[in-house]
Amino acid sequence: MRPLSVGADQRGFALLAVTLVLALLAVVVSEFAFSMRLEAAMVRSYKDAILARHLAEAGFQQAVREILSDATVHGLDDNGQVAFFQAAPGSGATPTRLPELPRTHVKLGAGEFSYRITDEEGRLSINSGLPDRLDKLLSLLGVEKEQRDIITDSVEDWRDGNDTHRANGAESDEYLKLPIPYRARNANLQDVSELLQIKGITPELYYGHGDQPGLVDLVAARTRGPVNLNTAPKIILQAWGLADAQIEFVTQSRASSPFSAVPSTLTAIPRAPLTFQSATFRIEAEGVIGGEPRARLMAIVQRALGRQTGGAPALTIFTWRWLPPRAPAKEGAAKS
Repeated sequence: MRPLSVGADQRGFALLAVTLVLALLAVVVSEFAFSMRLEAAMVRSYKDAILARHLAEAGFQQAVREILSDATVHGLDDNGQVAFFQAAPGSGATPTRLPELPRTHVKLGAGEFSYRITDEEGRLSINSGLPDRLDKLLSLLGVEKEQRDIITDSVEDWRDGNDTHRANGAESDEYLKLPIPYRARNANLQDVSELLQIKGITPELYYGHGDQPGLVDLVAARTRGPVNLNTAPKIILQAWGLADAQIEFVTQSRASSPFSAVPSTLTAIPRAPLTFQSATFRIEAEGVIGGEPRARLMAIVQRALGRQTGGAPALTIFTWRWLPPRAPAKEGAAKS
């Protein structure tokens, strides 16, 4: 039997050791490279998110520029968004459309922004103190009478300044028994999202489903009260108390040109003031980087009608809320 060579043994051990070290080094290098790629992706994602927020804010500022224009009449454009007009001198003259600003895919720096402007005064005021109007709207949405009574009483209980229940309503004592307890505001709603806290209002009713709109798109908390007959959808005009013939007249007339005055045939509707100009608007803006929406915000703003001291109209921001990103803003929504 031939004896083993000590030198060959050592060389074999050295080769094995070198192989193990190289394998370990390869693992370390691969892990380091993956870590660097992950960190670079996180930094890039954070940078894109910051840029997208600034882009969304740029969209908001451009929307404000439109809102603070010299418009005296507010109507709808072909996409169902607010259009700004100036009333021409003389009774019955057709209002003139003010120059448009681009609202979709507006390039700015490394990305683009899009925004929508809709009219809060084309919606039903949840703080109007007219529960029969809300009841009518809920009926048009297919809500059963028993559930409508719960909702209308609960909304009024939420708004009033006491803790006394209406027949079908709810006050703080009931809300405090919930898994996450809270109290009724006992004052006017500050934001429509509060409806989700009120007894009887389900997410399906609030957000809508299928082709049916939700309360989030039909009611408002910060309007002046009157409904803009140039921007209100048919369902709001119905809830506001207009007859079918009056609604037909309104929708056909404003299709060709917005009203620059409330027709005398519509001024005598009990407890239902109408207007042709708005002061409160909902702005939805988003910032897009690399073709993907990375930031989205929603704001409710109200401007003072007419010029203030110093020549510039005042603007108040009631709501400012960042929302989860979604698909890029469409060119326009279908008109109701």
